[in-house]
Amino acid sequence: MPTPKQLIADARSYTRAALMASVTAGAVSGAALHQKIVPAPERDALFQTWMRHWARNLLRVFAVDARFGNEAPRIGSGARLVVANHRSPLDITLMLSTFGGAVLSRADLKDWPILGHAAQRADTIFVDRENPRSGMMAIREIRRRLEAGRTVIAFPEGGTFPGDEVQPFREGVFAAMRGLKVEVIPVGLAYDPGTEFFNETFMEHLKRVAARPITRVGVCFGEPRIATESRTALAETLHREVQDLTNRARTLL
Repeated sequence: MPTPKQLIADARSYTRAALMASVTAGAVSGAALHQKIVPAPERDALFQTWMRHWARNLLRVFAVDARFGNEAPRIGSGARLVVANHRSPLDITLMLSTFGGAVLSRADLKDWPILGHAAQRADTIFVDRENPRSGMMAIREIRRRLEAGRTVIAFPEGGTFPGDEVQPFREGVFAAMRGLKVEVIPVGLAYDPGTEFFNETFMEHLKRVAARPITRVGVCFGEPRIATESRTALAETLHREVQDLTNRARTLL
């Protein structure tokens, strides 16, 4: 028989899952309706406003206690690449709430309940990292957005991992920047142990995180700069910077 503590956790999990569905459906439909009544040149900026509002509401739904070590860099008008370590689907929500833009994400996100549809509407760049053709298409899509002066959020470890050790960065995302003037911002994230999305299905992870009374995450932003290195050198440099930022983020918890 479930304990009272377990019953409370289950009720919290189901309530938050329902709220997530409601908030997401409302944001997607609201953005679509709002875009129909504004001039075409204003629609992208309008959608970004809706998306950041949606992301912030989701963080509230899941009681995410984000502890920032410093202020996020101001959003400019030029191309920007945000690079972070990856521990949870909440990373995407955190980065979207801060920067907006388009996210480079695993291909199977399209099939996730609720969030999959929202991700497709949000101009997400999907990549199957085991498929070279998918990787090349993703690089072209990243470059297209950067050429348009957009923000792209990437997690170059290529997956989610437990702990604070940042895995080596894959170079593909940096190949898309060749010859472009792109501002790069490194970010380090650290969660309470056991919060990470690892060796479980998305639904298992969602239920587990939704059942937590609160989820703490430390966030540290690096200094933005225009990247001039080769993709290999840039991947190595950013890996070191993100590791340092992650270590600093850990001290916030």
